[in-house]
Amino acid sequence: MQLGRAIKELQDAEVELAAAFRKVGDRHAADHDVFHLCRTLAEQCDEHAAKLVPHGERYSQGLDEPPQPGAVESLLGTVRRKASETAGRLPQSGKLLLDDLRGLYLLAEECLIDWTLVLQGAKAARDRELLETAAACMNETEVQTKWLKTRLKTAAPQVLTVG
Repeated sequence: MQLGRAIKELQDAEVELAAAFRKVGDRHAADHDVFHLCRTLAEQCDEHAAKLVPHGERYSQGLDEPPQPGAVESLLGTVRRKASETAGRLPQSGKLLLDDLRGLYLLAEECLIDWTLVLQGAKAARDRELLETAAACMNETEVQTKWLKTRLKTAAPQVLTVG
């Protein structure tokens, strides 16, 4: 059944998005709302990936628990945060933030598409548990994309016209 493969791809996308949220949050630690919300959204992505594990097992996909940030990731995060604090609000930090938010938005949209596919597969398979998981997580991913798009709209005018 191809639904198992779709669940695996979705979990991979959620893990990738979580890592990207952490990286962007650390890189923009001087911008406190970006830092804290990226951390929160990374945890949300980790939860989404973890919720897929039992469903993957039912569809013959041995999904692993999503990896938790290890010592190396923590060290890199610390380095990124210190660099962000040192750089503060340099003019180029606005362009970097815009690029990072754009990348996050594209990854979040990929997750949203994958959730849509899994949701449709769950409907076709009449899998109520997967359907409930997919619907709830898809709603949270939609909120993530809306925040990212709003943040892009807020940052773009300043960065693109003033520099």
